Amino acid sequence: MVPLKGICSCCGAELEINSYRKFVKCPYCGTESAFDGFEYQTIDWKSSMYAAVKLWTDCPVCRSPNMYLGPEKRAWKCPDCGYVWTEKERKHGVLWFCDSCETYLNIQLGFTTKNKTWKCTECGHINGVTKNDIY
Repeated sequence: MVPLKGICSCCGAELEINSYRKFVKCPYCGTESAFDGFEYQTIDWKSSMYAAVKLWTDCPVCRSPNMYLGPEKRAWKCPDCGYVWTEKERKHGVLWFCDSCETYLNIQLGFTTKNKTWKCTECGHINGVTKNDIY
């Protein structure tokens, strides 16, 4: 993911933001500030490089609107953060997001649904990850 620099509105510290969340918490003073996301590429979908693209969606990692299904239709690719999601994963998987900070959980180190809950590594919220938690 492309990191973004920001300034804390309370203490003026420079912050490095490397994940999409509803808020950014300053590691120095603890102030939470709203975060609306990254600036994404403007893509000309009719250019020769993207002419074969027929489907695109929002990226679950960085929320870019530019994630597209590749010409061989085997994988979705995000040109903004580099995340790749195969068609096999899409058909058989669930995209899990933190109920508190909206971070994409599937890519967090060690993520599993075996214990029926997952503690978000970004904000510490305990999320239910069972069939009953899908909505």
